[in-house]
Amino acid sequence: MSVAVETVLATCCLFLCMMHKVFWIRLALINLSIVALLGLTLRTKIIFSIPFLDYRNVLSTHSHFAFAGWAGLALLTLLIYNLLPQPLLAKRIYQWILVLVEVSSLGMAVSFPFEGYGLFSVFFSSLYIFATYVFAFVFIKDVLAAGKDRTITLLSITAVISLVISSIGPFSLSYIMISKSSDSYLYRDSIYTFLHFQYNGFFTLSVLALVTQFIATRTGVITKEVKKFAQLMVASIVPSLFLSLLWHNNKLFYVLAICGCVLLIMSMYYFLAFIRTNNPSVLLQSQLAKRLFQLAFLSFAIKTILHLGTILPPLANAVYGDRPVIIGFLHLVFLGFITFYILSYLAEQGFFKRGERNVHFPVLLFSAGIIVNELLLGLQGLGVLFKTNSYLFNWLLWFDSILLFLGAVSIALSQLFIRQAH
Repeated sequence: MSVAVETVLATCCLFLCMMHKVFWIRLALINLSIVALLGLTLRTKIIFSIPFLDYRNVLSTHSHFAFAGWAGLALLTLLIYNLLPQPLLAKRIYQWILVLVEVSSLGMAVSFPFEGYGLFSVFFSSLYIFATYVFAFVFIKDVLAAGKDRTITLLSITAVISLVISSIGPFSLSYIMISKSSDSYLYRDSIYTFLHFQYNGFFTLSVLALVTQFIATRTGVITKEVKKFAQLMVASIVPSLFLSLLWHNNKLFYVLAICGCVLLIMSMYYFLAFIRTNNPSVLLQSQLAKRLFQLAFLSFAIKTILHLGTILPPLANAVYGDRPVIIGFLHLVFLGFITFYILSYLAEQGFFKRGERNVHFPVLLFSAGIIVNELLLGLQGLGVLFKTNSYLFNWLLWFDSILLFLGAVSIALSQLFIRQAH
């Protein structure tokens, strides 16, 4: 082996050793600001003519980078460092996986705007999927060996399996785009399958696993309500998929969707019982973390109710045919539930403190942008339904996207001046 190769390998090993939880979380926060910039670009494109930008390509960039660069990187990092004991989380393979996640995310960010679904974008999206496959194989084996409580193990493993299953969507979309297929059924099924197993599977169950781990750490007890809630949420994943596929008008799909609804209703019963008797926010020491946690689980409750409502055909047709409502629902989960929870966790861990002084303004600014975004999309959706929509909403949402961008950048920049060990 040449000296040059040995030097490169030694440098890579040193670089990997320097990476730790705080590094990856801060990198994910930088990625969040890029997500916000792409969102601002989309809102700008709606109002102003920007000939050199293709809206659909930027939209693909925004969604892929949000899923991989922000939520994916942040949740995988938290699953590794919060659920695995020291000997297991110290495995170098996890650092390589996170490197692949970041590289593939950045690759998608620079390729999708210029070529849409093309050679390079498909390569980087496939690289991300490959990284998640490796993660699933290693993590499932390690979390089983870690001897965690069965509820935490069930939630985390199902979350990771959902992440793997969701890859059916991107592979199908890549096939459709490259082959120029006109199969609209396959196109819609691919999107809904991907979104369901990402939002209701990987995102939701990862957060629930992390919250359950937090409760177990702080109290030493996982109550019966938490266990029942977790079991029912896991059991609902596959049948509730068919709530998004009712447009096929297949009787079996309706039966499965109803089963999914029953399981979700039962899970919400135990969720409310759990919140009423053992509210996890009480265990949080940071007031900012408490407020963000409450917003996260309020978003989760609203999201579940809306998901249940799609069993009614008139409501389902209105929702799936109303673009602002669809965007509002996706943002409710992605920003309202997932992002609020991650920010709550970071606030509790002291990420927004400089010495003894709190640095809360960036988080409050971004949080205000999320709340305003949901309100505006809800009102715009109602306007579309009742045919009273106004072009003014595009301007208001554009101003709010500026607010979200400034908040996300402020959060990322604040981390450059805060030094602390977690």
